[in-house]
Amino acid sequence: MNTPAHIACGACLALALATVSRGTQQERPRVALLAAGSVVLGILSHLLLDLLPHYAWIVHLDWFKPAPFHWLLREAVFGVAVAVPALLLSGRAWPYAALGIFGAVYPDVEKVLSLDFHWPQALVFFGWHSNFVSNRTAGLPPPLLIAFECLLIGVCLLAMWRIKKLW
Repeated sequence: MNTPAHIACGACLALALATVSRGTQQERPRVALLAAGSVVLGILSHLLLDLLPHYAWIVHLDWFKPAPFHWLLREAVFGVAVAVPALLLSGRAWPYAALGIFGAVYPDVEKVLSLDFHWPQALVFFGWHSNFVSNRTAGLPPPLLIAFECLLIGVCLLAMWRIKKLW
């Protein structure tokens, strides 16, 4: 999956957790538990989404081609385009959504650090994910996989809009 799908899913799950866990008191342990839960849900969503058939279409665009790490710039542009509405849809729960986004993108940050910047392997938590570049297309055509990913992003943002009404 590309960064925008991970961002949308991580933010959506974190908002859902914050909404379900909402109480009348703002106790420090509860806030810390929600924060940790948001990060963990983001990481889990990333790892599970990467098991689905997907195509890394953003890295194949020609934008920013002469710049070093041009593919990272493209991922960042598309990521911000999804993160901003996701954070806006989160309302007062935006800190949890931001932590969900952090968790959801962390495995790919680790992958970039491992593969491109040769981070020490002792610091790689998800070696089975971070030490390999993979496309899991399952033999499906790229346009279908791109459409599925865009649909997933839309569903996550729509779910966030619906969840916000419960807040």
